[in-house]
Amino acid sequence: MRREETAAGEEILVLHERWVRVVQKHLREIVTAIVAIVLVLSLLTGYRTYHERKEAKAALLYAQAISLKDMEAARKKLEEVAQKYSGTVAAREALLNLWELSLAKRSPDLQTRLKALKRKAPGELKFSFSLAEGYLLEEKGKYKEAEQKYQKVLKKAPFSGIVVYADLARVYEALKDWPKALEAYRKYLELKPPSGGLHFVEYKLAKIEQALSKTK
Repeated sequence: MRREETAAGEEILVLHERWVRVVQKHLREIVTAIVAIVLVLSLLTGYRTYHERKEAKAALLYAQAISLKDMEAARKKLEEVAQKYSGTVAAREALLNLWELSLAKRSPDLQTRLKALKRKAPGELKFSFSLAEGYLLEEKGKYKEAEQKYQKVLKKAPFSGIVVYADLARVYEALKDWPKALEAYRKYLELKPPSGGLHFVEYKLAKIEQALSKTK
């Protein structure tokens, strides 16, 4: 029994010595790997700290911007937030404020600002900005381009149909494409929209059917 225990003990010692030799042989590589892991973790921690500081500075500058009574000074400060602290929550809010200022003045840079907002927006909000682009195109009388925008939104976000079909119907009416307008309104009704606008849609359907009867 003692011989077996001795043999087992010797075997364990041999294995241990082999393991030590392997470790010694590859010690530099092991230490390098550990240092690399520690460095990466430190960098990640540093990035989080940096990001938090950036958010805090952006929020402070944004608060200064919206507290200004002089609209032009506020606009410049918002531009600074958007450019200097790109990617922060405050920068996205600043872009939205700049868009609202442009909208109020019907500024020619509305489309440009909207595209900037769309680039920074989270995925689920991009569709809303695409619809807004369509509304601006409608205002300019570019109905075909607006229709293309709405169709893209519908393709990428089928859940938006309850909004987009109404937009498409309006565009087709403007283009006097009565069959497509009728189809869009019917699809809109199939989605069971809120009852508040049903009378308006029924009125529109009657007008379109009347227009279609004249073309026969």
